[in-house]
Amino acid sequence: MKRVIGMLLLIMLSFSQVSEKAVAVSGNELMDAFSIRITVVEEDVEYQWEFDNPNHYEYEKGTKVLKGDHAKIQVIKMTSLLQLDQDKTAEQYKKVLKPYYPQMSSFEIRWMDAHSERYIWSWEK
Repeated sequence: MKRVIGMLLLIMLSFSQVSEKAVAVSGNELMDAFSIRITVVEEDVEYQWEFDNPNHYEYEKGTKVLKGDHAKIQVIKMTSLLQLDQDKTAEQYKKVLKPYYPQMSSFEIRWMDAHSERYIWSWEK
């Protein structure tokens, strides 16, 4: 029980730069998602966030790879930030990402929802 509470506190602390509304949305996004792939390239460093339902999480920064609970935190932070929505545009996602990755040269977001509908947004400088 202490471990669960500790993990919840760690997750809550990791959302310090994300609004409460975004945190509430992220749980639904992951529950409604079958697969998410997000890639951001900034100054020759590639960042990747991956989720496959029900519980595969992976986060990569350059050559560093995290899996499991450590990656889950990063994936939840990113999906909370983006608030994936089929009606959003690549330009809207660019505006969200740019403050966090000011030297961003490209991004790609791939999302397959629970109904196997696929959505792709990409941008390149």
